[in-house]
Amino acid sequence: MSPIPEFNLGRFKAVAIGSSTGGPGLVEEIINNLPPDLPMPIFVAQHMPPTFTETFAARLELNSPLTVVHAQDTMPVFDGTVYIGRGHHHLRVRKIGRTSTQIEVNDLPTKLVYKPSADELFRSCAEVYGEKTLAIVLTGIGADGTQGARAVHDAGGVVLTQTAKSCVVYGMPKSCVDAGLSDAQLTPADIRNVIMRLAPSHHKETAG
Repeated sequence: MSPIPEFNLGRFKAVAIGSSTGGPGLVEEIINNLPPDLPMPIFVAQHMPPTFTETFAARLELNSPLTVVHAQDTMPVFDGTVYIGRGHHHLRVRKIGRTSTQIEVNDLPTKLVYKPSADELFRSCAEVYGEKTLAIVLTGIGADGTQGARAVHDAGGVVLTQTAKSCVVYGMPKSCVDAGLSDAQLTPADIRNVIMRLAPSHHKETAG
């Protein structure tokens, strides 16, 4: 396990989470405990069928202080909003003009095994947000997220992976670690704390 990294306010403009087997409960634990003034969007690629991702988004919306939506194509991107990728579709972000960012949802490329794919999400965030991207790889089978993590790493962003002992399946995080792409290996609680510290309210409480 790594020390919990400290980041300055404004270090990131987006958080992207990739997760598979054993992940829904962890994503829920993280999202439901974040402050409402988080100054960035969160994008979640959780491997689930479409009906389950819709239910998952609705449950998170009920319990989280953040706005949580089941991502739809052409949705505008807002800070303090969590976008849950639709099952059997990829979730990406794209730049519209100079200042606007929009959600992209489709099933291309169709050959990919996992939809939504963490690789596709991370790559798009690296293209739009560059070094301001925080990518998080949680428990799951396989290597989805590794190629996308490389894109984030190459763009100057940060990649966090879940620790082996806290994973249901240490596949996706291990692949990133083995590729030398993990900046820190953390428990889900520590990952949540990293994101919490990106909110202005956390620093006000600490200063007080």
